[in-house]
Amino acid sequence: MTDPMAPDDILRACGYLEAVWRDDETDTAALLQHEPGETPTAVLLTDLGESIMQQLLPAQAGIHDGMPDHELAAAAEKMRTDPTVQVSRVLLETLKALAPTATPEQTEIIARALIGYLVSISDVTENDVLPMLDTLRQAAIQRSSGPTA
Repeated sequence: MTDPMAPDDILRACGYLEAVWRDDETDTAALLQHEPGETPTAVLLTDLGESIMQQLLPAQAGIHDGMPDHELAAAAEKMRTDPTVQVSRVLLETLKALAPTATPEQTEIIARALIGYLVSISDVTENDVLPMLDTLRQAAIQRSSGPTA
């Protein structure tokens, strides 16, 4: 399990994915810029993809809080041998290996691969990509503003 992403990192990754989806060259170029010591956009994209995978795939396997141990073990074993999970891990490991040194063109390829991945393993269609990114963005904003009374 990876550490949770900072809300600002989620916002930057979602903004980049949205800009790529809309073919907005100005926004993609701006979102690739980062200060020394800041995480490159390509790395943020793969971190976001891994975070989504770690939430989505267990839920699809029926894993949830409060499961009896024997049911959890059976679901975990089913998930471990599931081809979709195996391919998802290979894809994310590959993208994560490429991300630290990705060029702008490679970062866009990573973004398009991540969008295609999310569409293929979820109920999201191409028409739902922008609303899905908005949902991720809103969750990050809520998380950054803390609990409300």
